[in-house]
Amino acid sequence: MTTRVLKLCLFIPGLLLPLLLSCTHEPRVEEFEARIGQIAQDDLIRGFGYPQRLKKLPLGNEVWDYEFLAGNSRCVGYRVYFDEDRRSQRWERIACR
Repeated sequence: MTTRVLKLCLFIPGLLLPLLLSCTHEPRVEEFEARIGQIAQDDLIRGFGYPQRLKKLPLGNEVWDYEFLAGNSRCVGYRVYFDEDRRSQRWERIACR
């Protein structure tokens, strides 16, 4: 009986851990703004997810659009510009769709 209780005590936290980790992974707008110009595309995806829209430009550059829910459930939109080496160069605010 004690082995069964021990297994149950280990099993339940194992189920809850992924849920708790997903809740704490919300991107923060300030962190997003601060990292542009210092971060590559792969790192941006790891930290903030895939963009809602992306456009490839003729010279090999890319433009990505992100939208986040900020405080008081307001939407904040960003357009991020990347060079041909996939490094972020700058960002600008855009209206959410």
